[in-house]
Amino acid sequence: MARRTKRVVIALAAAAVLFGSWYLFFHEPPYSGLVSPSARPLVFAHRGFGNYAPDNSLAGAIMAMQSGMDGVDMDGQISADGALVIFHDLSVDRLTNGTGRVTGKTLQELLALDLAPKYGRGFKDTFVATFEEFVQRIKGKGILMVELKVTGLKNTGIEEKAVAIIRKYNAQDSVYLSSFNPLVLYRLKKLDPAIRTVYIFIDTDWNPQLLAEIKPEDLVHLPWVLRQEPFRRAIRKLVRPDLLSVNYQVHEGTIDTLLRKGHPIFLWTPVSERDLGWALAKKPHGVISDEPQLAKRLRDGMKTAP
Repeated sequence: MARRTKRVVIALAAAAVLFGSWYLFFHEPPYSGLVSPSARPLVFAHRGFGNYAPDNSLAGAIMAMQSGMDGVDMDGQISADGALVIFHDLSVDRLTNGTGRVTGKTLQELLALDLAPKYGRGFKDTFVATFEEFVQRIKGKGILMVELKVTGLKNTGIEEKAVAIIRKYNAQDSVYLSSFNPLVLYRLKKLDPAIRTVYIFIDTDWNPQLLAEIKPEDLVHLPWVLRQEPFRRAIRKLVRPDLLSVNYQVHEGTIDTLLRKGHPIFLWTPVSERDLGWALAKKPHGVISDEPQLAKRLRDGMKTAP
């Protein structure tokens, strides 16, 4: 009798493990986050105003808002003295006349860096700005999406800085915080469940488009597990992001499944008319593009089509 009971217990335990594994890694439940569906795809300008202004500049973000964009996609990092600034690369060499890592410079040193000279095209005095300045200037005009760049497991304090500023300006519904790092999103939700979090993912480590955007020494390889959909599915259940920022070259079946389940998806970063048309036809929550004006024209044309 005892032996039979033991076998039953083992069988039930094995069934529970199998069911739990299936649910965690293979089941995609319906979306249940904070973001309501958009009536039409939103258009976000990548890097501030894509190809039309200095990278991650406040001037570019303001231009994007004046051009009718729904939002901007930026990048946030922590300075050596703990301030949250908007800057794309891990080092300042490619985009400014300075040298060195962002995290190795003080706020004062970063704010003195001019993004205009390397970009040219008539821009001048386009200095690095803080996350707080962006929140102040963009709130009420559109959505500010900021990727918090944390390359390891260590808590850098970037989440606390971002949440404090968002709370200061009551901007929980107009500032989205994104990351490839699920631990960042987990920590954000622990700090404030009302923060809108965005999980970014891609199927590959790097592609030519991404490599062209950064200095080779700034390469940070995306762990294998974060490039596999079963593991990402488990991460989404555990971290519960409000939105997904999905590279448009991710397997189409993955994109279709997530859309069918109601997930608010941003597709990044289609640029050509063909790729933008394909992305918009999927009717995602939004697209993030370096050619936001083209994306907006195509989106608006879809809106008026019979």
